[in-house]
Parts: sequence; C-alpha cells; structure tokens
Amino acid sequence: MIDVIGAADQPVRFNERTGRGVLRRVGWYAAVACVGGLAFAMGYGWPSWVLAYWLSLWLVGWLSNTLAATEWTIAGRELRRRRWRSWPGSKLSAPMELGPQVEIIHVAWSRWRIWPGGYAVDVQPWQTKRLVAAMERAGVRVDDWRGAWSRRHRLLNILGVLGYCGGAVAIVLVIAFGGLRPGSVVSFVVFGASIGGLVLGLAIDYLPWKTNRSSARDA
Repeated sequence: MIDVIGAADQPVRFNERTGRGVLRRVGWYAAVACVGGLAFAMGYGWPSWVLAYWLSLWLVGWLSNTLAATEWTIAGRELRRRRWRSWPGSKLSAPMELGPQVEIIHVAWSRWRIWPGGYAVDVQPWQTKRLVAAMERAGVRVDDWRGAWSRRHRLLNILGVLGYCGGAVAIVLVIAFGGLRPGSVVSFVVFGASIGGLVLGLAIDYLPWKTNRSSARDA
C-alpha cells in the first residue's frame, strides 16, 4: 500500500539544479541554437561570422538566464532555495516558514510572489498546478488571479499566446528564407507584421496588470 500522507510530505522542487535539470537547460540551449543557426544559414549562406555572432549572442543570454535562476523546494511547511550560480554541492537555505500567515500571488505569466518577504518564484506555466498544490498543503493562501483572468477571457488569452508564439516563429521563417536581404520589400512587410504580432501577444499577456488590483502587490 502507498503511504499517501508520506507521499504528500515529499519535497517538491522547481528549477531543479540537478544533473537532469542541467541537461534539460543545455538541451533547450542546443535546440534554439540549432534552429537559429539553421535559419541564418538558409537565409544568408554559411558565413562563419554570422553563425559565430548568433551562437555567442544566444550563449550570453542563456548563461545570464541560467545563472540568475533559483531552485525552490517546498518541504512540508518550509520554503528552501538555492541559486544556480552557487557552488556545486551547496546546501539549500531556508528563508521562511510557510503557513496561513503567508500568501502567494500570481503576478506574471511565469512568476509568483510570496508575502511577507516578497520572494519571486519563477516557474513554468505547466508547473502551476504542482506549485499551487504544494502551497495549499503547506497551508499557504493562494491568489491565482492571473489564472482566473485567463479562464474568464479564454479567447483573448489564446489570441495573446498565438500572437507572441506565431510572431516568433514567423520571424525565424523570414530570416531563413532570406527575407531581410535588400530589395525584399514583401518580406520586410511580413517581418514587420511578425514583430507586430509578437508585440501584440505580449501586450495581451500583460493586459491583466493594467487593471487596478491592489492584492497583486507587484513590487
């Protein structure tokens, strides 16, 4: 028989700084690097300086994002964290105890903020249910007003996702087919429309924070 209570008390981790977590991040970097490099190669041939510039630019962005990431662990009613830029084998610190006196608020697409303390917990949207379940088991008050907004405005939310995802894909395709070369007027129009779709999608994604919600406390 499975010990349900014991399973519920198991630590829940986000942004794990483990061997598997490192491989996932490296795989993500390699996939985007290959897609971007292929797009530039198809659109502009194979000049080494273009590929070197793209790979260097993406490497800097990926390293910055990775080193700034934080591993969060919810163990019972204790919140622990460890920065990715800490030394290998370093122990997790325990910044605070969880319970009814604590509130976690969904303040951005992939960001939650804990009060008191103001800790910013970044998790991917598909990890939202795990985070909410772990916080509720710890007795924390959960305010997922961003998720509630998405459910109330489902079509608008879908339009936003299609806008920034479709715009990003379209930009890569325009580059791949040499659309930014001099004289490609039509492709420049398509490229501009792709950027417009990307910006529109991001604007819709941040639309909820333009409503006056004092409980969001997005500081």
